[in-house]
This record gives sequence, structure tokens and C-alpha cells, in this order.
Amino acid sequence: MATGDNSQTGPSHANAPKSGETSANTVLISAMSDQASTGPSDIVYTPPESVTSIASSIGSDNTSVTTLPNANAPTRQGVSGAASNISKREYIYFLPYPLPPGTEVPYSIHLPEKNPLNLPSHQFEPTNTLVLTSPLRTFVDIRIYKAFTTSTTSSPNSIDQGSQQRLEWAFAGTSTSVPIQPSSASHSGTQKPQEDEEWENVTHSTWKHWLDSRYSVGDPNIPVDEGDMYPLSEELTLEVGHAYHPALEAVKTHEEMWRDEEIKSTSLPTTGKEEKKLCVVLRCHDDAAGVRGVIVRVGQHVQGILMQGDKTTVERWEWAAENEGVDEIAKWQRTVRIGEAFLPCAVCFRDAVLAVGGKVRFGEFEWVVEEVWGWV
Repeated sequence: MATGDNSQTGPSHANAPKSGETSANTVLISAMSDQASTGPSDIVYTPPESVTSIASSIGSDNTSVTTLPNANAPTRQGVSGAASNISKREYIYFLPYPLPPGTEVPYSIHLPEKNPLNLPSHQFEPTNTLVLTSPLRTFVDIRIYKAFTTSTTSSPNSIDQGSQQRLEWAFAGTSTSVPIQPSSASHSGTQKPQEDEEWENVTHSTWKHWLDSRYSVGDPNIPVDEGDMYPLSEELTLEVGHAYHPALEAVKTHEEMWRDEEIKSTSLPTTGKEEKKLCVVLRCHDDAAGVRGVIVRVGQHVQGILMQGDKTTVERWEWAAENEGVDEIAKWQRTVRIGEAFLPCAVCFRDAVLAVGGKVRFGEFEWVVEEVWGWV
């Protein structure tokens, strides 16, 4: 679900600064002080050995597309940074599965006036759910239960922020979408929309989970995640699908309303820098050790997930101009942290250091920079 088609500068491949170098090929990056109490004080970044290790192509719109050879994300010509996406879920609504014959889909958008199945009359959102997607369709989807009482409310960096009970679901991977006709939707028992609801630009989307907090790393039994996407406006899209929902202990049809958020530049006007928007993707992959991780930054949001076997750590960061801090990096604040491992999310704040093919190492973990995009 891409937003806008703005002009762009293509992927950024800035050289690492000389200050802080530990050798000709490595750079020390100081970690944010509050990232993790057990985290290392420095992260070592190694730039790519040469630009020849990077595959580049120019699309028909003169957009530079740069990806790693053998990267998990697909290579596409003509892709721009503006294809990045920020989506927040507005609600999830459950229906029977399979649907009774003749059930109109979408269903929830007609509530409460129209409710032939006599289901709950209002939609509900129990989580804070954010999905960040890169131009090459790598995504991180993190869903955190909202605090239902004042006794469970906590600040983002408080010690009980790490409670796994707050994590409803987190997963990362790649997504694909293909256009469909609404009448070919994969939901049993549906009917064509009424004459006053002629749906256009409906797509069938599939999200391949490369890692999933509900399954151990490398588990071959992660189910297919797919749904039909009904665009309601430039910002709103309704997803219709079905899945097993652990909280309900049953397979249900679900409708999820997604709202696209505007991607913002984090450059402060006072710096005189061009207000460039950014997207960064980092990946950690060591199946022999049972470790996988993905971090995605899109504009003013960063979130990542790291799994070690069946143990999950997630973080979410947000930038806002009104946050305390004298410079761009200081205005990033962590809003979610669950788990005990260290995630180098703060590396994504320093785009001037990063280049595709570079490696970020701390302790025993190594993350590869897969995508770095800048556009205006």
C-alpha cells in the first residue's frame, strides 16, 4: 500500500565518516543509552568492500534501484523510495468462518446500520499495530496489546515494558499483491457486491513470514497469511481474510481496517539540510544458531524483531519534532520494548553512515544493510 509518487534521489550510498574509525574498514557507532540495559556501548559498522558488490539498475523513470545480490527481497526496476509504506490498524472485526452463504463482503463498513448476521454492532481495536514496508516489500508487523487499566499503564522504557504478555504478535518477511475481481474473492459463501458498491483496484495480498513470534525460527509450519484488500480511500484499505486466532481458539473470518500514515522527513529545518525522507532495512540471519532478525525504518518510524529460537525481542521507535532534544537523533524515542536481546535500531537513525551491503555487528550478531533509500 504505497503512498504518493514523489520525486526521489534513489537509494543513498554515503561513505562512512572518518571520525570514530577503528580501522580503514570499520566505524564505531555509539548506541542510544536507553536501548537496552544489557546492550553494548558501541556497535561496529563495516562498509561494503566496494561498490562493485552492489547490483544497480535504472528504471524507466530514472530512479536508481540498488539491492544486494541474493538479497531476500526481490529486485525491481523503476522502484522508488516513495513506494515505502506506513500502515496502522484501525480495527479488527471477526465473522464466522466459513461465512454463511450470501454474506456481503465487506461487512464491517456497514455497521451498525446494517448487520444481517446479528454480530457485534461496533468494531474494536485491542492493539497498537504498526506495519512498516520497504520499496522492495520487506515488512515488519508488530502488534502490542493496549493497556486496559491504569494499573497496567507504563512508560515506554519502564522495566515492565519487557513483559511478553503485551506482545500480541510480531512477524516480518516479504509481501506480494496481485489484482483480482471482487467476485473471485477466496472467502467461501460470499456474493458479488451490490450494484451501488462496484469495487475497483481490489488486490489479493500475501505476506510470507520469514520469522514469526508464534513459531520457532525456521519452523516450516507457519501458515499462509493472505487477504483481499479493498481500497476505501487514499488512506484507508479494508483487508478481508481468515485465520486461526489464538485468543479465540478458533478459525475466524476477519476484516481489518488499515490507515496509511504520511511519511515524514526527520531533518530539522534549522540544519539547512534537504528534507529527505528515508527507508532502511537491516537483516540478521544465522539459522545454524537459530537466529533471525529484521529492522525496518520508514520515515519517522523504526521497528525491529529478533528471534533466537522461540524467544522474541521487539522494539519500536518514533521521531517527532516536538520531542525533547537539540538535534535530529535526540528526537527519536523508543515507544515499545519487549524481550531481553539487543536490537540495533538506532543505527537506522544514522543514514549518512550506512550503505547497502554494509555490516552492523555487536557481540555475536551481524546485521546486513539490505536497503537504504532517500527521496524528497
